[in-house]
Amino acid sequence: MGLELLKNNMPDLKSNHEIFAFLSNYSDLGFWSVLIFLGVGTLITIVVQSSSATMTITMIMCAKGWIPFELGAAMVLGENIGTTLTTNLAAIPANISAKRAAFSHLIFNVFGVVWLLIIFYPFTNMITNVITNIGVADPNQMTAFLKDIDPQTLALISDPNATDLTSSQMALKSQLNNYEIATSVSLSLFHTVFNLINTFIMIWFVKSIAKVVSYIIPQKVSDEEFQLKHIATGLFSTSELSLLQARKEIYLYGERTERMFNIVRSLYNETNENEFTKKFNRIEKYENISDRMEVEIASYLTLVAQGRLSENGKHQLQTMLRVISEIESVSDGCYNISRTIVRKRDDKSIYTDKMIVNHDQMMDLLEEAIKHMKKILNSELPINKDDFTHSQNLENEINNFRNQLKSQNITDVKEQNYDYQASVTYMDLIVECEKMGDYIINIAEALNEM
Repeated sequence: MGLELLKNNMPDLKSNHEIFAFLSNYSDLGFWSVLIFLGVGTLITIVVQSSSATMTITMIMCAKGWIPFELGAAMVLGENIGTTLTTNLAAIPANISAKRAAFSHLIFNVFGVVWLLIIFYPFTNMITNVITNIGVADPNQMTAFLKDIDPQTLALISDPNATDLTSSQMALKSQLNNYEIATSVSLSLFHTVFNLINTFIMIWFVKSIAKVVSYIIPQKVSDEEFQLKHIATGLFSTSELSLLQARKEIYLYGERTERMFNIVRSLYNETNENEFTKKFNRIEKYENISDRMEVEIASYLTLVAQGRLSENGKHQLQTMLRVISEIESVSDGCYNISRTIVRKRDDKSIYTDKMIVNHDQMMDLLEEAIKHMKKILNSELPINKDDFTHSQNLENEINNFRNQLKSQNITDVKEQNYDYQASVTYMDLIVECEKMGDYIINIAEALNEM
């Protein structure tokens, strides 16, 4: 319906002498015409932001006789470049993998256009010969055919509702239909063959393209993205080996959570407004990644559970599900702390030196607990007694310090050492740290039972 609507409403060549004169100025410059219409195809695709729509416009322009088949083919090449530019524009706010994918798309298509331009005329001649030999028509004759018909006759034979046609007009209408079909099929075949050959050539250079793109678009420290490293390739034939891969992924999950906590600590001391916003946005990104990692690892373990597992393997699997849930809770705690820091900043709360020291001391305890969590995630199972005891001691220290600070806070507020508003965010930070300590000891207890 869209094609028919465009076709019927596009003006014809004979009744639009301005268009004819404009196109004629650039259609007989030899290979320069090819380059000009390649640029036109690129520009239209960027404006329309759809190579399919531009392809439709090109087919209609050729069917109307505005441009010959060869220049239509040049526009098709331009469309292949234009569509990569719109993709790169769309990838600007995306993560590094999206940027690299978009840029590799540009390299792929630009390289294809370059080699095809070198053999442009032989290639288009091959396409027209194929279409002519299967008995349709020669698409190159379309423009000349339309120029030889007077405007009234052309309008009559182009009208799909026209009925009172003479035998000669019927013959012209049939010939026009054949040329339109030949032109459209030739452009489609040109586009298809070009992409097939280009894919066959470029598939051997995928790794080289990846290296070039990775060099041009390097990964920054802040470019954190969701990516599983050990369980993205499917299950092993032995379920026990799949559990081993899951354990490696859980360790990386713990590492990512530690990095998230470090960003939260730096957020608390950040004074620059722009840097503060960037760090908080990065923490939000980590939180989303953490949620996705939990789902992906849990889904993987669910698939592993469908295989043959020993009793010990089944027990390990259940423990791993519990561990990833607790790690995700630790990430939630980091995010909650960052939100509390934002509230403190918005409230313009001022902490006393003693409050700052207490907060830093609590964060130090929590940092040590997270580091120890990462250590036991990478240790042999079940974890040794000393490691488990150390985890318990850290948890007890965090709990006792929390209780001490809560009691002290009540006294300080009564004595008006600081205002109540400051005490709210202050205690929220302390309580959230203690909750994270609970999640961490839960991980230690789960690993100790394996």
